[in-house]
Amino acid sequence: MTEKRARVGLSRGENRRQNVYAALELVRADVESRMAEQVMLKPNFLSGKNQLASSHADAMRGAIDFLLSTPKPPTEILIAEAGNEDYPGQAWDVFGYHALDAEYPVSIRLVDLHNETNWVETPILLNDGSETIARMPKTVLDCPCTISVAIPKTHDVCVVTLALKNMIMGTIHKPDRVKMHGFPNHASRVLPDEARILNINLIRLSRFLAPDVALIDGAWGLQGDGPGGEDGLPFGVAAASTDVFAADAVMAKAMGFEPLELGLLHYGHQLGLGVADLAEIDVQGTRLADVVRSFKPHQSTALQMQWQTAEAERLLA
Repeated sequence: MTEKRARVGLSRGENRRQNVYAALELVRADVESRMAEQVMLKPNFLSGKNQLASSHADAMRGAIDFLLSTPKPPTEILIAEAGNEDYPGQAWDVFGYHALDAEYPVSIRLVDLHNETNWVETPILLNDGSETIARMPKTVLDCPCTISVAIPKTHDVCVVTLALKNMIMGTIHKPDRVKMHGFPNHASRVLPDEARILNINLIRLSRFLAPDVALIDGAWGLQGDGPGGEDGLPFGVAAASTDVFAADAVMAKAMGFEPLELGLLHYGHQLGLGVADLAEIDVQGTRLADVVRSFKPHQSTALQMQWQTAEAERLLA
């Protein structure tokens, strides 16, 4: 029998808040081992007004309910994001996040990472073979416990976007995000080149920004030409793990994709950064086979799947 090297809690239900809590409960001991006095929740605000593409406040409630049930609950919870908004704080306003602080006996602070003033630089790769820098926020790097609260969505470069990509691309300095694709601006981006570069750069930054806990709220998923849009799919699942690669692998499979065929998960597993081989993951709770769906892939998925590069070993050394 293959040795199980990671655990993922997988829950299924109609109530988003309860489902998120249940996924965490299934891996309680693992999550409790990562707790600290300060915990940061990282939602996904792809949009300041499209709820389908952005984290629901009830997913935060489920996570906070669990945090406060631990033997040593945090004394401060940050909810930190640098989203795509029409005005600063739009997502907090539109999605009802301001109500959270009054609901709990703990400090809950909404942090707009666009306002970060202390950045740590790290080299990333450009498509022409040169390097530039990406800036990571000290607020995130210094937080003793980070939780990425993601949504299962298809993507226009990485096939899917889940907890690891949410943590990285939603926290780094916004002007550097397009450079993560290997190009100086969005107009010059081209597949499959950007798939090769983005997967490499995400792995590079995962060494600094991988969350302590991955939490994926799949009450609804987004399929087709994601990560935005309106092609929602009622899904009714949630996954949690202290191994972000394992959580992402389980959810990718639940969406109908083979984890080790995806660049980010392939590299992470190969390098020992996490476990993405389903045979090595102990799925607690709901059977994975019982929740597998067939998410409609992005129309450019065939090009996105050409992420492989002979230079990967050197570029990821």
